[in-house]
Amino acid sequence: MSTSLMFSGNGDLTVDSVSSISPLAEQKGFHGLWFGETTVRDASILAAVAAATTKKIRLGTSIINVYTRSAGQLALIGATLNELSKGRFTLGLGSSTAAIIEGWHGQRFELPVKRVVETAKLLKLYFSGERFSFTGSFYAPVKARLRCALPPAVALAALNDKMIRAAAALSDRVILNLYPVDMIHHAKSVIEEACRKSGRETRPLLSVMLYAYVLGDDLKGVDAARELVAFYSSAPAYSRLISKAGFEEEAKVMLEHWGTGNREAVKSVVTRKIIDKLMVLGNIRDLRERVKIYHENGVDDVFIAPCPMGGFMANIDEIIQRFF
Repeated sequence: MSTSLMFSGNGDLTVDSVSSISPLAEQKGFHGLWFGETTVRDASILAAVAAATTKKIRLGTSIINVYTRSAGQLALIGATLNELSKGRFTLGLGSSTAAIIEGWHGQRFELPVKRVVETAKLLKLYFSGERFSFTGSFYAPVKARLRCALPPAVALAALNDKMIRAAAALSDRVILNLYPVDMIHHAKSVIEEACRKSGRETRPLLSVMLYAYVLGDDLKGVDAARELVAFYSSAPAYSRLISKAGFEEEAKVMLEHWGTGNREAVKSVVTRKIIDKLMVLGNIRDLRERVKIYHENGVDDVFIAPCPMGGFMANIDEIIQRFF
């Protein structure tokens, strides 16, 4: 069991910050550094900066989407970063959300599970080092070959059971986000079933991205937590996850408020009970305890994600300096 850091793609983490934080996180004993991507900075470049300033800590993307880069380009990114880091890199992929793919990138967000599955299958072919041709729903490379001496591990992010099954069958690691502790047993059972059906002898690693605000649960902290949950509630997939976590009526109302563009109304629906179920709000001791509980419930590697709202850098510093 291990504990890593994940830096959200929504947080304003500068390149200079990554170059100083990465060796410090390695020194403090974190197992890995993972970089998210939305509309602020390129996660693969941040991972490259981390690779250049560290020696042993694991590195990865958590996650970059499968729509805005081709499968071949993703293979190049993974192979290059694994070479740069001397075998420490994991290419973490997922579908992202319609708000990012359609709203920000201007592309169609369609058939997300099918897109992720096809991309993962293609990556296996690219990383085999053999020449291949492939005809799929999205890609049709002909006589393609990637001369890759050191292929990276591949991780897939998942929210619903269908994507968890696909990730379990096709990847080296399954990444869950905002998954409450009491839902981990179900996710593990889905993973184990998918492994049996696909003939896998060993299951993939299981990780959970755990958002945390450890600067106190005063009004500033509560507002930061509400902002985070509200942000995720705008995506139908996350709305369904929040509903499944026991907040069906709240998830429905938040989506309705997003439909009118009333962000403050969305935040007003986010109760302390929802916050405490989906993330950590409090202090470093609260975070240590939650990470321990996730480990006890079978999570291999907890990705601590400092909340990107409400004092991002101060939150990062508190976690890095005091977690261990």
